[in-house]
Amino acid sequence: MKIGSNITKIGKNAFYGCKNLKTVTVGKNVLEIGAKAFYKCAALTKVTIPAKVRKIGKLAFYGCRKLKLINVRTKKLTNKRVGAKAFQNIHTKTRIKVPAAKREAYKQLFRAKGVTGKKQVIK
Repeated sequence: MKIGSNITKIGKNAFYGCKNLKTVTVGKNVLEIGAKAFYKCAALTKVTIPAKVRKIGKLAFYGCRKLKLINVRTKKLTNKRVGAKAFQNIHTKTRIKVPAAKREAYKQLFRAKGVTGKKQVIK
């Protein structure tokens, strides 16, 4: 599913518990992904986060156990702008692609927000 470029915010609980959502490409003008926006989306395997995203709410992708690929294009995320447990309980072999210039900072950030598995790769 592609979220249109006319959307600027994905609201709280927007896709909470969705069972059929497999891939999401967030629209290029989205600035914020709300708390629990994709909470426990059982089928979600891939998500692309665009360059303008400044904030990801708490538990945004919590419990997306099939989420194997997260493509992060934004360079605007900080510890204060990503909510607690935003990426906790996702697939044990998740690959997270991040901008090269932010690799080290994002490694720490994603580890602090729930990406703690030994086989989860941030590159």
